[in-house]
Amino acid sequence: MATPELEMRAKASVAVLKAAIEIEEFGINFYTSLAGCIKDKTGAALFRSLAGDEKEHRRIIQKELDRLGQLCDVSCVQPMHEYLKIIPQKVFTPPPGACLTLVDEISALETGIEVEENSRKMYSESLEMGGDEMTKRTLESLVSWEIKHKQILEENLRNLRLEGTWYGYSPILEG
Repeated sequence: MATPELEMRAKASVAVLKAAIEIEEFGINFYTSLAGCIKDKTGAALFRSLAGDEKEHRRIIQKELDRLGQLCDVSCVQPMHEYLKIIPQKVFTPPPGACLTLVDEISALETGIEVEENSRKMYSESLEMGGDEMTKRTLESLVSWEIKHKQILEENLRNLRLEGTWYGYSPILEG
């Protein structure tokens, strides 16, 4: 049986992780929809890869939620509302099959950068709340991923603005 302090910390972590699941779901849907709207194969592959990474994040978070659920009853814990504000309320998404203009692609990248940075902040702040070691390792890993995603998006944004072309990201591009 968990101590009251451990249970309280576990529930605080669960509130953050439940919000994180919703944010990762947004990322999956956002990047998947963009992948179908980018004419450039490199840009489309980048977004498919980012959507896959977000699915992996969701899996990691769910695994941690399941583990924390063994320490205490987390069924009534709600997602931390302040972190749900990370999800943009209005995002331009074209109809399926429609291609984005360069301006739209730049706007989509800016939205992605904002969400990745806010996610990094959320995971970093959550580390300061003091969960157990396994939760901290999970959050540290997510911080690292979000930093990499932001860098990838920033590189592509820079390239699109300067040259009108996608930079991509070779380690995650499809073969």
